[in-house]
Amino acid sequence: MKSIASELWETTFDLFPTRRESRMIMGVISLAVTISVSEILMAHFFSLLILPTEPRSTKNLIILGIIFLILFTALRLVSFGKEHYRLNVFEKSLENSRTGDRVADSWRWATAMELTSLLTLCGRLFFVSVLLFFFSPIFGICNLIVGIGVFQILSWRLKKQFKSQYKFKEKQRTNDPASNAEKVRTRVISGEIGSLLSSAGVIILLGILLLLFANDAVTPAKAFVLFIALRMVGQIYSGLSSGLMRFARARVFSG
Repeated sequence: MKSIASELWETTFDLFPTRRESRMIMGVISLAVTISVSEILMAHFFSLLILPTEPRSTKNLIILGIIFLILFTALRLVSFGKEHYRLNVFEKSLENSRTGDRVADSWRWATAMELTSLLTLCGRLFFVSVLLFFFSPIFGICNLIVGIGVFQILSWRLKKQFKSQYKFKEKQRTNDPASNAEKVRTRVISGEIGSLLSSAGVIILLGILLLLFANDAVTPAKAFVLFIALRMVGQIYSGLSSGLMRFARARVFSG
C-alpha cells in the first residue's frame, strides 16, 4: 500500500510541480469523486422510488421520477465536461515542461492520464467506503479489512510490473528489444491477476451482504444500494489493477 501511495505522490509533483497546477489537478479529481458519490446517492434515491417504505400516489411517483431523470442527466453532462477540463489542464501543464523529445513527451502524457485516473479511482474508493459506513457500519468495517488486503496485493503486483518494465527498457537500450507480444502479455496478465485476486475480496463482501440481509440487519432498500456500491468497488479494484500496470509502463518509459 505504501509503495502505491509514494509512487502516485512522487509522480504528481514530478508532472505538476507548481502549486497552481497541483490545485487544478486536485480540482479535476475532486469533481470526478463528487460525481461518483452522487451516483451512489442517486442509486439510493432510485431504491426509495422502487422500494418505498410507505405507499405513494401516482402523481408523487411521477414527480420524483422526473426529478431523478433530471439529476441523472445533469450528472452525465458534468462528467462529460470534466473530461474536457482534464485535457485542458494537461495541455497547459505538460506543454510548459516539454523536453523536445517527442517520444518522452508522449509517455509523459500517458503517465499524466494514468495518474489522474488512478487518483480518481482512489478518491472514489475512499468516499464510497465512507458511505458504506453510513448505510451499514458492520459492512463498512468488513469492506475496510478487505480493502487493506486488496491494496497489499496490488502493491505487490505494481512492484513486479516496475521490474518487468525496467527490463524491457534496458533491452531496448541494448538494441535487443522484447517483442510487442511479450510486453503486452506481461502487462495485461499482471493486471488480470490483480483483478482476479481482488475479485475474491468482492465475493467475500457479497456473501457478507447476503448474510446481513438474511438476518434483517439491512433493509431491502439499503441492501440494494450496498449491492450497487459493492459493484462499484469491484469495478474500482479492477480499474486500479489494470491502471497501475499501465502507469508503471508509462512512468518507466517517460523517464
